[in-house]
Amino acid sequence: MKVGISIFVLLMTPGMLLYGQALPTATSGESATPASTAGSRAGFHIPGSDGEVHYALGASQIVQYGYFGPGKATGTAALNGDIGYSSLSTKAPFDMVYAGGVLISESSEQNTTTYQALQVSQGLMAGKWVFNLADSASFLPQSPTIGYAGIPGVGDIGTVPGAPPIGGVGGLLTYSGNRVANTVSGSAERMFTAKTSASALGSYSLLHFLQGNDGFDTSGVSGEVALNHRVDARDTISANATYSLYTFGKSEGGINFETRGINGVYTRLVSRSLSLELSAGPQWVSSSDKALIPDSLSAAASIGLGYQHGLTSAQLGYSRGVNGGSGLQLGGVSDTVSVGVSHAYGRRWFASASGAYSHTNALATGAVAPPLGLTIPLGGDFSTAFGGAQLSHSLSRTVSMYVSYAAQHQTYNSFYTGANAFSGTSQSFAIGINYAPRALRLGQF
Repeated sequence: MKVGISIFVLLMTPGMLLYGQALPTATSGESATPASTAGSRAGFHIPGSDGEVHYALGASQIVQYGYFGPGKATGTAALNGDIGYSSLSTKAPFDMVYAGGVLISESSEQNTTTYQALQVSQGLMAGKWVFNLADSASFLPQSPTIGYAGIPGVGDIGTVPGAPPIGGVGGLLTYSGNRVANTVSGSAERMFTAKTSASALGSYSLLHFLQGNDGFDTSGVSGEVALNHRVDARDTISANATYSLYTFGKSEGGINFETRGINGVYTRLVSRSLSLELSAGPQWVSSSDKALIPDSLSAAASIGLGYQHGLTSAQLGYSRGVNGGSGLQLGGVSDTVSVGVSHAYGRRWFASASGAYSHTNALATGAVAPPLGLTIPLGGDFSTAFGGAQLSHSLSRTVSMYVSYAAQHQTYNSFYTGANAFSGTSQSFAIGINYAPRALRLGQF
């Protein structure tokens, strides 16, 4: 993955590096009113001007079917807020996006809880050097699926262009309760010529479950070095070497595994509206317990398409790679397809949809006896799908309403023996209202 991309895409990237997901490349965009901002009277949107802050407050009613069992319906009232700030300084660009709220349960089967999601990125341009620091943190009561925060029904589907439909804690769905995820990353790029540069990126990621043994804590360290070359105005090639180390909680006896990879990357601006990114290479896996996780060689790959024209934006991606197991497994290899599309109908209507399908094979074999003290289930293959759509309409310059629908489905084979993996189908319906005044100009900090 090349480093010479927008600061906002860098902000979205760190969590994806550790969990093997593809992020479609965003184009610079030819339109002054892209889909993400054209419907700016229909709720929260990312600031598009230097030194600008935009915020929104909202409330919604969410009805969920099937999450706690076939035919069961539960209700939730949500109060939420979003805020974004952008400083497009040529020397020190800064971006910040926050979403948070309270989910007020109307059922005895679930508790009232909160959710928080924050991403910040600070860049620094110094001569021939480009630096970036980023942090992505979240507190969620469930597995992330749809929207920026990952919570269906809170009105943020499509508000962050290019946001991955799979959050940084992985793509498997679990009943495990509140969890904290955090990824901190730093990158540096050195320009040798106007077309050639070398870059390096390092990150640390943590997934921690707050309800005791409901989920399995995972941490990861990842690094990448790359050589990048811009062939012409449309084409860029690069080669990188990657390394990741995944470790699990102390109660798991210090089990860990690592990956190493070498990748070739090709990026092409197909047109002013369409961009393509391809990445592929071998990936080696080794572990501290060869019986549980035998050494293996497989392929890591990603394909990303990004489209931006007028009032429409879309992303399509495929990726294959190793991940930390989402708190359910001792690591897995996932093949994932994801899609997202947004379209604004003038300044009053805004429609968006996104979804993903993933097939995950366990790294750890269930054919051997686990070491003493290991509680993480071994084996198991998962098929996971989720998606959703939202339609927003502005009622005035500051007030808008929306309706949304989301669904998730997951199955796994009999080799998986864990108790907290979601199984079956769940659907969510929501109607909400937002108050989003005009953006404020605060200047640069």
